[in-house]
Amino acid sequence: MSVAKLYNKKKCNSGEGMFNRLQEKIGPGLLYAALAVGVSHLVSSPTAGATYGLIMVGYAVLVCLVKYPTFLFGATYAAATGDTLVEGYKRMGRWVVVLFFFMQIFEYTFAISGVTVTTAAIIRSVFGFEAGIFLELGLVFICMAILALGRYSVLEDITRVLVILFTVGTVIAAIVATVGIDTNGASLSADLTFDTPTILFLIAVAGWMPTGTAGSVGLSLWVKAKSIRLQRPVTIKEATFDFHVGYGTAIFLAICFVTLGTLVMYINGVAVESGGAAFADQLISLFTSTIGEWIYPVIALSAITVMFSTLLTLVDLLPRSSAAALVEILSVSEEEKSARFSVLYLSFIVVELFLVMGVLFVLLDDFGTFIAWVTSMGFVVAPVFSYLNHKAMFGPDVAEKDHPNKVIRYWSIGTIIILTLVALMFVYMNWLA
Repeated sequence: MSVAKLYNKKKCNSGEGMFNRLQEKIGPGLLYAALAVGVSHLVSSPTAGATYGLIMVGYAVLVCLVKYPTFLFGATYAAATGDTLVEGYKRMGRWVVVLFFFMQIFEYTFAISGVTVTTAAIIRSVFGFEAGIFLELGLVFICMAILALGRYSVLEDITRVLVILFTVGTVIAAIVATVGIDTNGASLSADLTFDTPTILFLIAVAGWMPTGTAGSVGLSLWVKAKSIRLQRPVTIKEATFDFHVGYGTAIFLAICFVTLGTLVMYINGVAVESGGAAFADQLISLFTSTIGEWIYPVIALSAITVMFSTLLTLVDLLPRSSAAALVEILSVSEEEKSARFSVLYLSFIVVELFLVMGVLFVLLDDFGTFIAWVTSMGFVVAPVFSYLNHKAMFGPDVAEKDHPNKVIRYWSIGTIIILTLVALMFVYMNWLA
């Protein structure tokens, strides 16, 4: 055996080799975790725990299980076909891609703006840093500059660090709260009464737990970007493993945040502040007063990394999804797709800046109302993405051997039915009743 081969063999057997192999297997799933663990976890999950106690742990897990096939297909379709879900939608008709194009621009613009406002508010609370609306604009510009210069590879590397940081911080806080807070025998769960306000609250939590179903398209885009970075196809086994790491992280952290809301707020009868930023500030303050000042850096770091990672992934998704959709709408040839996508990606980063600036300047004073409305619309379209993803995954583009098993197939059909029924209920209770 040559010296070079012996060296390479030793390197592969070393910790460095194992780390490199793990890096190859993990990427889009962690980006998904960063996307999911944002306002839905930092605000909605503790609010659920603060309002109804630990019973919401089971509810959060149930919602994530219901949506599981929809998100899984985002990763496995891209691995099985080498194409994104956007390309799969194109095969169903160009009108599907046109519809997706406008839906994602609308949804992501408001989502980016909302996450930016919440992230800036937490930074102001932690550091006392005041810069008016320029702080929000600065955060968006930083994310755009990172993505414009580094694209997917930098996005993956930075997000990997952020996910580790906020996961460690959240787990430490949850363990300390569980061990250190004396419940004095108080009940940790409320009795659910299924009146209209309660049902609407449960539907709102479900709408963005772990995140909106449009995120499944982002998963397929990231899997394809990962294959380009690796200069080889991502296998279904790798994509599935990576997805389960990200999805499992999102579910586990949802459990942690519901538990934190229960132990810090529910058992003390603390009224929940309205508004994401106000609630995050309240939660950090309650931790320091309940557990001790030493926990402040842990909670603050967790809150900032949670929100910034979500912002970074959202800022990437709008130009990435827009460029991918427009390439399909314009029917760009396979030879030109890569170059055209690159140009459109950079162009939409600029467009994105102006869209977000418009929302922040014009709608900031009544932002809560707009975010609530956008969240509702995102939930209403959830069954549409579930149906499209199911149709793509079990369509002729995916080889028979790569089709999910019968359990997942019927699970996916159940997901479509459940999301459709709940969406109809939501529409009826909000606008028709």
